[in-house]
Amino acid sequence: MKRKLQIIISACAASVLATSALAQDMSNPNIDRPGYAHDRMHHPRRPDRLNGAAKASDIVGMKVDNYQDHKLGKVEDLAVDVESGRIVQVIVSTGGFLGADKTLTAVPPGALRCDDGHKVLQLDASVEKFSAAPKFDNSKWDEGMQSNRLTEVYEYYGEQPYFVADLGGDQSANLHGASASALPLNMDGTINTDGSRTVDKVHNAEVAGNVPGANNSCPRLGYIERTDKLMGTSVRNLQDEKLGKVENFMVDLSSGRIIAVIISSGSFMGMDGELSAIPPTAFRFNTEHDTLQLDASKEMLSNAPHFKANQWPDFAQPGYDAGVYSAYQVEPYFAASTTAGRDGAARNDRALTPLDQGNNQADLNTTAQIRKDIIGNDGMSVNAKNVKIITRDGQVTLRGMVNSDEEKHNVGEIANQVAHSGNVNNQLAVAASAPGHN
Repeated sequence: MKRKLQIIISACAASVLATSALAQDMSNPNIDRPGYAHDRMHHPRRPDRLNGAAKASDIVGMKVDNYQDHKLGKVEDLAVDVESGRIVQVIVSTGGFLGADKTLTAVPPGALRCDDGHKVLQLDASVEKFSAAPKFDNSKWDEGMQSNRLTEVYEYYGEQPYFVADLGGDQSANLHGASASALPLNMDGTINTDGSRTVDKVHNAEVAGNVPGANNSCPRLGYIERTDKLMGTSVRNLQDEKLGKVENFMVDLSSGRIIAVIISSGSFMGMDGELSAIPPTAFRFNTEHDTLQLDASKEMLSNAPHFKANQWPDFAQPGYDAGVYSAYQVEPYFAASTTAGRDGAARNDRALTPLDQGNNQADLNTTAQIRKDIIGNDGMSVNAKNVKIITRDGQVTLRGMVNSDEEKHNVGEIANQVAHSGNVNNQLAVAASAPGHN
């Protein structure tokens, strides 16, 4: 009798466990789906590495699901800041027939990840959370790209805005707590004394960045535009020579970065049917924002990496991308080794970009004249003709690699003649493999 009682008790216990397990499976219908547990894990992103590569034109139109495979919408467009090389927001559309009654929602790029098949973007948000997210209005583009509106979107999805200094610790506390609000500023940068909270969070964070432990290298927001509007934008050099037009963008979505701007140069460059990849931070918009300017000669463009339109290289390989950045003497955002010149100067230890160039006409004229005089000198190598020339407040900085000490001196002398001696900082490095040098 005792033996029978033990068997009955054991059977009942097994039945309870089985029923409990079944209930758990029914409440989590995706639990047996391959990769489900992997999907639910937090995927850390390394800001100093290349996390992926895709054409912007391929990202637009991709379906956006949550981790439970519920459809949230599809990518309408990417909002990008070319000069800083950033993807600012991903615009997701929901509903609507033939564009009518369509709802737009902005999502930080870092909140999205691509599934293993690279066919669907996934967002860790329930349908309810996504429905309640801050909405976006294309007709109020400038308003939606203000720092306070952008910060609201990033905070909603638990992302740290790249344009707000990271003070460490809890992000929301730093953005709204005593440290960030101790010095409230108005939009014009003056201190807000009436206690109102309608202040610019970016200014607050930049001031708070002076607090010990703060990150003071916070990028600023630049000119933000849709990728579809940037396609076809004219590209010219500082001599106003046409170099081509924007064809596409290679993007690293999870890092929120533009890897390269792809331009077509056309037959006038002798590169018919070929495309060039150029680091985004090598560009600067003109004042009308209808042309991208590149501090490069046609010779430099033809010698830099380019490829046939039907044979795209693998931009997911850091080695190829590092070569693109090196050709334009721009420091990549991802980890890349530096090469020291014969004189010990390192390339790309703090590579200047066109953003460091002064924007007044005198500075622009000085840079353009120095470039013109260097290119016009037949004795200069390709390296010398493409050194980095940055003029700010009349002070000229020369950076990059040249082939010899003599060439370094000659480039410096050209700059001295244009900007006057004493206003030129010659930081040119001499190539370790320069002919005739050990």
